[in-house]
Amino acid sequence: MTDYDEENRGQFHFSSRRGWMNDINAPVYYRGVYHLYFQHAPNSLVWDTMHWGHATSTDLVHWQQQPNALDPAVHPGDLWSGGGVVDTANASGLKNGDDDPIIVYSGTNGVTVFYSLDGGTTFSTYADGRKVVTPGGTSRDPKVFWDPVSETWGMVVWSDEGGNGVDFSVSTNLLDWTFATRFTADWLFECPNFIRMPLGDDHHWVLHAASGKYVVGDWDGTTFRTDWTGPERINQTETFAGAGYYAGLTFENVPDGRIVSMAWQGENKGSVWTGNASFPVDFTLHDTPDGLRVFSTPIPEIALLRTSSETLENRTVEDGTQQLAAGDTYELEATIDVREATRFTLRIGRDLVYDVAAGMLEDAKFPPVDGKLELRLLVDRDQLDVFGNDGAIYQSYNLRPTELELVAEGRVHVDTLTVHQLGSIWR
Repeated sequence: MTDYDEENRGQFHFSSRRGWMNDINAPVYYRGVYHLYFQHAPNSLVWDTMHWGHATSTDLVHWQQQPNALDPAVHPGDLWSGGGVVDTANASGLKNGDDDPIIVYSGTNGVTVFYSLDGGTTFSTYADGRKVVTPGGTSRDPKVFWDPVSETWGMVVWSDEGGNGVDFSVSTNLLDWTFATRFTADWLFECPNFIRMPLGDDHHWVLHAASGKYVVGDWDGTTFRTDWTGPERINQTETFAGAGYYAGLTFENVPDGRIVSMAWQGENKGSVWTGNASFPVDFTLHDTPDGLRVFSTPIPEIALLRTSSETLENRTVEDGTQQLAAGDTYELEATIDVREATRFTLRIGRDLVYDVAAGMLEDAKFPPVDGKLELRLLVDRDQLDVFGNDGAIYQSYNLRPTELELVAEGRVHVDTLTVHQLGSIWR
């Protein structure tokens, strides 16, 4: 048995070969390689002294774990969560050689800067660890972003000064920062992310917390403003540190402006490892009848893992149960007509219940489109990700999969249902 063969180890969700992992850190793309850094205690199965683990991929699907990128024996400060950028314009002046600097930000109660001049493999400490931003109160989790309108860099850092909120600072060189403004909200706790997202010919800014709660607004180069009175949720499950979804970040420097996100899933563990990353999703912004919403869809590269497919068509289940052949690592795509149904349940180690009258899947609003639902499931041993209506629904659970069943109350018509068996990412 190899380290990746334990019966509950996800086969297409990244996890560390050994030790503890939690928050996603500084995901970046550089010269054909995706770099995933993550909170890591390499010699423990529980949270302990933090390192930055490191994994790389050329397709966002198959990951190879690398030596740790930040190590407390070498790099000063608390090496807690943070973001990173690729300094393609050498705004920092740190470039020395052929590679563009990759700059990452970490630390608690003040932000410390580390930089790589070898494509993200090894990192040096900037200015002997001098704090470049120090918010009031308790603070952590810096995230840096680029604003092409004001042509400045911005940094968002969580702190509890006066309550939950974030400090925004701005810079032209990624090293010297000026405080700009503060945005507060009760829900805005830990690991903030700030994303410029296109919608048609316009752009909006999305601010989300570790929980995946978010608001949409505008950024004028120094200040974030929103008219939202409360947040929506990227992942419509109960989210908290250690849950099935937490502390997501988006990759920087991805070609074509694509917005790819990964998060921490903390409930799964084995004999030598604890925690894993979510399967990557593409974020898109949509104008819905309820307002602007962030949709999440599995990255199309998942097709690289499909080993075989089987399709069921034109099947009606009336007040009964339909057994569905599946397995323990697969992708399911289904179009289900619910116009003559009261409710239906997908049994898969837990019951996913859809209430037709309420238009709800579990506690998430999920209205049919022309009487039909588009459902997509990713099942990976002990992980389940649920997507609906092209990404309007995104839910993540930890479970032990059982045989898949569809239980109908009333008349449920399955237009099509395809099960793709998925191979392992562990080469």
